[in-house]
Amino acid sequence: MTKKGTGISFKTIWAVLMVAIYLMVAYMLVFSPFFHKSTISKEIRIGIAIIFALYGLYRGYRLVKK
Repeated sequence: MTKKGTGISFKTIWAVLMVAIYLMVAYMLVFSPFFHKSTISKEIRIGIAIIFALYGLYRGYRLVKK
């Protein structure tokens, strides 16, 4: 943790980390061979990936806007 008014807060680091995780999960759902072998159809995986990507971009926008 940082002292009041100095450095980057834990909340900011956590928000950046979560944005990265959402975008990585979206990428993995579409391009990773691990999910190509699953029983989930390609269309559903792409739909879920779009949701993850949009939510990650939304969180990133809120972070930058703040």
